[in-house]
Parts: sequence; structure tokens; C-alpha cells
Amino acid sequence: MNCWPVFLCLSLTLLPLEAAGAKKAGLTVLAKYEGGTLPLNQRKITATVAENEVIFVHGNERFAIPLTSITAVSCGTDVRRRFGATVLAMVPRMHLDKVEAYYVGLTWTGNGREGGKTSKVEAVLKLSNSEYRDFVAVIERLTGIKAVNADKVPTLVRYNL
Repeated sequence: MNCWPVFLCLSLTLLPLEAAGAKKAGLTVLAKYEGGTLPLNQRKITATVAENEVIFVHGNERFAIPLTSITAVSCGTDVRRRFGATVLAMVPRMHLDKVEAYYVGLTWTGNGREGGKTSKVEAVLKLSNSEYRDFVAVIERLTGIKAVNADKVPTLVRYNL
């Protein structure tokens, strides 16, 4: 029996998985700063996750956040209907009438804007679908903090037995 075709198929299947694992050590994504307490405008920024810090860069402005100071990570999506959704909805099983936006929120302790006092600092980033998954996975792995899905509301059931 010829084993070369099986070996070739398996190696081509496992090669992208190894390359993806190597990519996760440092990650650079393009994002839009949607808001927070950083003195940035709502524009496109570059967010880089290194081994010990997250760096936000826009033009000459650069903010470095140590991963050890991150206290909370949240993530969520927003679904809205596109312009002309009634026409686009006619295509079956394609869902062209909806647009999904992906958001990541980071909270950390650091220096405030001017005074140098330690305070709670927050930032909300809007990412694309593929960058969203990679960014959240890297942040969770390096900080050890599980991202909270803002779309799901926790429920509490009390039984008075």
C-alpha cells in the first residue's frame, strides 16, 4: 500500500495549525478605537500584543499597557441590518442583510491622563471577525483572564428548599 498520499494529506493539514500556533506569540491587528478613557480620537489604530504588553499606536501617539495590569477583558458583537436589507434578504442562507461588528473591551489600572494618579483605564476596540478571535485568544492566554461575553447575561436561580 502506498502511504505517501496519506502522509502528504496529513502534513498539509497539520502545517497551517503549527504556523497558526507560531503566530500567536505576538499579534498585530488593525482596529478602530471606539471609546474609553485614553486621550485618543475614534480612529483606526494599530494594536500590538507582545509577550508582556499591549501597545496602541496612532500616528505619533503610543500607549503601552503591561499585561499584568489588565484587570478585565470583555467581548461582544453587534448585529444590525444593512441598507437595502429587503433586497439582500432574498438570497437564501447567505444572511447578506445583516452586518456584525465585533468589540473587545480592556480595563486596566494605570496612570490617569494628567495627574499621574493610579486609576481605572478602559478602551473599547472594534475588530474584524478573524482578528477579533485571534486578539481575544492571545489576550486570554497571556493575561490568564477569561473574556466575559457582554452579550450573555448571567442568570441566578435561587431555590428556597
